[in-house]
Amino acid sequence: MDIEEKILKLIKSKKKGILQSELWKTAKIDSSKCSRILAKLEKEGKISREQETAKGSKTYLIKFIGKKEVPTKNFKLLLVGKFFSPCTGCALECEPELCAPLSQWVYSLENEG
Repeated sequence: MDIEEKILKLIKSKKKGILQSELWKTAKIDSSKCSRILAKLEKEGKISREQETAKGSKTYLIKFIGKKEVPTKNFKLLLVGKFFSPCTGCALECEPELCAPLSQWVYSLENEG
């Protein structure tokens, strides 16, 4: 296990986070190397760092950022019957009451019903 994996494992093991000043001591590395590794992990979106004061000194609370759940997509909101709204994926900035594709779609729905 390389040092980056060791650091990440230590962070994951602390549900409420770990102070950076404790982390480098626990990992038995110097504070500069720890800072570089944490900056990389933060840039990769694996951790968050929040500034804190502990025992009168500034430090950071390091927390693991778990994988965020991807919300379930509800495409039913884009459907009327079995027809997709023409606004789905449309890049035009228009006023709906003046939009020709939308008007045609609404009229076609009337004919289907």
